Amino acid sequence: MSAKHEVNDLDLTQVASSLERLAEFGLSTAKKLGADAAKISTGASFEKRLVVDNKEFTLANSLASRSIGIVVHKDQKKGSASVNITNEESIKHAVESALALAKYSVPDPDLVFASKAEAPKAKALDFLFEDKLAHLDLAAMTADMQETLGRLGADPRLALERYEMAVNVSFHALASTTGMTQAERQTMASWSFMGMGRSGDEVTGFDYDGNFSFTADAILQRSLTDADRFVKRVLGLFNPVRCPSYRGAVLLSPRAVQELLLGMMLYHAGGRQVMDGKSRWDKSVGSKVASSLFTLTDLPHDVRFSGATAFDSDGVPTRSQSIVERGVLTRHLHDCYSAKRCHASTTGTAGGPFALSLSAGDKALATILKEHDQLLVVDRFSGNSDPIKGDFSGVAKSSRLFQHGDDRGSVTETMIAGNFFAIADAVLAVSKEVEIVSGGFVSPYVLVDGVSVTGE
Repeated sequence: MSAKHEVNDLDLTQVASSLERLAEFGLSTAKKLGADAAKISTGASFEKRLVVDNKEFTLANSLASRSIGIVVHKDQKKGSASVNITNEESIKHAVESALALAKYSVPDPDLVFASKAEAPKAKALDFLFEDKLAHLDLAAMTADMQETLGRLGADPRLALERYEMAVNVSFHALASTTGMTQAERQTMASWSFMGMGRSGDEVTGFDYDGNFSFTADAILQRSLTDADRFVKRVLGLFNPVRCPSYRGAVLLSPRAVQELLLGMMLYHAGGRQVMDGKSRWDKSVGSKVASSLFTLTDLPHDVRFSGATAFDSDGVPTRSQSIVERGVLTRHLHDCYSAKRCHASTTGTAGGPFALSLSAGDKALATILKEHDQLLVVDRFSGNSDPIKGDFSGVAKSSRLFQHGDDRGSVTETMIAGNFFAIADAVLAVSKEVEIVSGGFVSPYVLVDGVSVTGE
């Protein structure tokens, strides 16, 4: 838990300076008390939040928080502690606690912090902070939300359960006894909708959407666009049809790509899984692991993504880099620890990747839909998946049936099952059109083969 302070206490520049001074004190204290190495993370944030429940404003608050985390290495053992009372006495106590915990840890010769050579000063991403957004007040937020509520409430069939908006102003920094120092400040507005359709006795399935903005002026237009998309999607769930059972091709929306494909790909490309012997791609760098239509890239300096950042949680500067290129695994994603264990180099993705993009294809979405007698378009997936074997099974949520390119409507509860490794290699088409999923992932529609579809 982070400490809560009065809003007026939080002047970001002043607080950042204070936290950086305390970090220096913590590092020097750790060395004086016998630590071989230490790393300190500091953070401060000020959040303004508004909540609408059932189309009525129910909460408006402003909260400020500060926190400091300390990790020490002593005799190849690790200990950690965190505090939310930011003064020298509490820092000293945290260092002592971390060292005490380290005594009982299992020795690990591969413990490591990023060196200064691995973690030079990262170039700041100027778009992450906007003064206008930092000073946006609750009244302005309320005005934007009220206009968006007008869109959300235009059709009485939409049962809006919750609509939230938050504006967060934050600072976070890292420093270590190796000489690594990084700091970043950020402003971000974020919002989300949750609800369902209700008309007479008919109630649709539940759905949600969300987005973000790094700038104040973009909030209203983006949230209106998101609201229109959300309303259209939910109202399109009325009068569902039964989906025929078949085995073959299904079209995954960008949301479904994220839920069914992305997690599996990152699992097997992850350095920690390679390190632990859990990745099926542990010896596959430079080899084909998926369809040649797949190119997956991390773009941590791209303004389109909420996860954009100049450095990772090890303090290593981030960079744009491919993970899979035309179906070939280009690298494992290593933090400093897994890199040392695997005799590799860090990829600057500790705590990431941060802003993933699956490249567009060359075929129009409408063309893909017309090429099939019947095709289930999966919008969301709710079920189980086994990252080791790759098997998945569950319910296709908010999904639709197309026949010869014609939309026959949403489907009643429909089960889908398949295997990630099989469908990743059986991609039939990738759309030219792409969508950003909740500000965190951009993807086209992906047509995959070999999926079992079972209508109710």
